[in-house]
Amino acid sequence: MRDLTQFDRTVRLMGKDAVERLGQARIAVFGLGAVGSFATEALARAGVGYLRLVDFDRVDITNINRQLFALHSTLGQKKAEIARSRILDIHPACHVEIRDTFINADSLADLLSPDLDVVVDAIDGLNSKVNLLVAARQMDLTVVSSMGAGGRMDVSRIRTGDIADTSVCPLARVVRRRLHRRGVFTGIRCVYSLEHPVLSPDAHALPDEGALDSGNGTGHGRKRTTIGTVPWTPGIFGLTLAAEAVHIITR
Repeated sequence: MRDLTQFDRTVRLMGKDAVERLGQARIAVFGLGAVGSFATEALARAGVGYLRLVDFDRVDITNINRQLFALHSTLGQKKAEIARSRILDIHPACHVEIRDTFINADSLADLLSPDLDVVVDAIDGLNSKVNLLVAARQMDLTVVSSMGAGGRMDVSRIRTGDIADTSVCPLARVVRRRLHRRGVFTGIRCVYSLEHPVLSPDAHALPDEGALDSGNGTGHGRKRTTIGTVPWTPGIFGLTLAAEAVHIITR
């Protein structure tokens, strides 16, 4: 029996059995940027026993306004390595496995496994996101996925629901279309916003399929229009993803 002292407040609210189930849970988080960093932190503080973190990127100075792992002291460092150190400082008993790799159709066979209780999708690149969602559904894995958080400021418009029920969000619209082509129509729990995204001054249209792909200067993906972001909206997206994952495990 593990020591639950640091989770005392969670036990008081959710019950000991729920916290024990979280300690046995295995969750993979794909993408450790603005949304993924907050999701990862919440899962660690909730006492999840195993976290697989997938991200190939390094911290850039433009990440500091919204990403939990981005500090002046971490500039240039690997996000996955920063995340592992932070998680183990929060929850030393957590088994943290990092995968420093780009997410594509070829790498997913090694990144997903049938023993995962939940897959958290916090990827912003369209091709990588769709490949992950399709592969996870083909393996009958439970998925919670973030749609577009950029360009939004009104947190009261954030919603959760099945991918089939999403609306307004341009990213969700394109993801649905791509998934339909590959035979996936439902079964993916999403966090999305009913707020129309505000475009940056240099953007001339809503993001299209090409504009949604990005490798953040790493050579992966296609160049996209940069959308403005604020600190709070992607953070709430990430915290909501974590809440959805916890509810799935403890329900």
